[in-house]
Parts: sequence; C-alpha cells; structure tokens
Amino acid sequence: MLYIDKIIETLPYGKTKPIKVKASDGEVYVVKFRTDGMARKDRGITNEFIAYKLLEKLDWQIAPLELKLIQIDEAALELAENATIDPLSLFYMSNSLGTNIAIPYKDNCEKVEGEIENQNFIKHLRTIDNILLNDDRDTENPNILKDQTVSNRYYAIDWGLAMDSIDVYKDIITNTINDRMMYFQTCNVVKRPGYLLRNNLTRVTLKPQEIEGIIHEIIEEIPQEWETYNDRIYLEVILCARAVSNKIFE
Repeated sequence: MLYIDKIIETLPYGKTKPIKVKASDGEVYVVKFRTDGMARKDRGITNEFIAYKLLEKLDWQIAPLELKLIQIDEAALELAENATIDPLSLFYMSNSLGTNIAIPYKDNCEKVEGEIENQNFIKHLRTIDNILLNDDRDTENPNILKDQTVSNRYYAIDWGLAMDSIDVYKDIITNTINDRMMYFQTCNVVKRPGYLLRNNLTRVTLKPQEIEGIIHEIIEEIPQEWETYNDRIYLEVILCARAVSNKIFE
C-alpha cells in the first residue's frame, strides 16, 4: 500500500479531477478517488482497477502500468488542504478516506490528435474496451495519450465509465440485473456511434481457460472496503462471458 508524500497538482483532464502526487515509493502517480461525482462511491475506480489489472496480467503494454493501491488518510488530507489543487479535487479526496488507486504518471505525453497509426495498439484497445463495456472514447475525448518522445507509442487511459456507463452497477443495486444480464453479456459497445475506433474490426482472441481464471483472480482482489465488493459475483459472470464471446464483436 502506498501513501501520499506530496501533492503536486490537479490534472488538466478528467471530470473526476484526479491529482498528481509523489508517493511513498518515490514515484509520481495519478490518484483517482473513491468519490468522483458518480451516484455511489467506488464504481469508477473499480472499473479502472479491473481494466489495469487485466492489462497487467495479460501483459498488454497499452496503458501506464502497473496500478497501485494508495491510502488517503488524515495526513494526506492535511497535505491537500495546503496544496494548490482544484476545489473539486479537495472535495472528492476529503470524501475518499481509505484505499484509492494510483496510476503511474507518464511524462512527455499529450492527448492524441488525428489518426492512430499503431494497429497493434488499436487491436488490443478495442478488445479490452469491449470486454469491459467501455465506449467512452470519441474524437473530442479519446482518453488516449501519445508519447512525444517515442514513435508510434500510445497509452490508453480512463476506464471510469466502463460497465456500460456504470449501468451494470445501477441494475445490481436496484435488483434488475437479471432482466438485462443477457444484454450485458452480448452487446457490442465498440460499434456504437461515436466510439473512436468503431470502423476498425481487429480484435484479440482469448483462451477461455486462461482468461476466466485471470478474471476471477482480479475480481477477488477488489478491496473489501469498496462498495462494489458485493457486486463482484455479477461482474465476474458478465466479464467471463464477454471475454470468450464472439457475439460481442458481431
């Protein structure tokens, strides 16, 4: 578990107002909060946790890896109150005591503009986005960074609105999830209008025996203090079905 040693700034992107920090291991991270403006806590960071852990275990180098857990405690809040950060960052942080997430900060990166030239990156990104029911990428807000120092190097970020814009969690909490379980297991979100890579048809095929075990391991690693921990059985069923399905790419 990491702790916050220094708060540097609020990042200039992201509605959830993440902050850039120096952590107790001496490295710089982007911290995202348990409270982030959604109707309930922990949904956005649960999506991020699953996405980054899945990429890490599959060794798909298309995002800033590896995600760490970081503690927000009273000492961190004292640092925040004396730092120059967005008021919303301070508000979200103040309501996020406990275990949050930290993503490695990448220097020399800018929001991607124009065509993405790396077809291998596209193939892997479309696959994980569809598995995680994430269509939150468009031309205005691609949630993709381009490395300015390495040719053809891209990083995908921000799976906070995965799980069909968190509708999965809403249906779980309202006990209507079984009515839409088939939809969540089979819908193709990367063909929706507006999704940045909708016209590209490439994907990665995963082995059922391997991916189902990986997903189970990740789901069981969701911190027990998060409100979404009790949703994990439904999340595993949906993700395992999607990870081995051909239908979601039809």
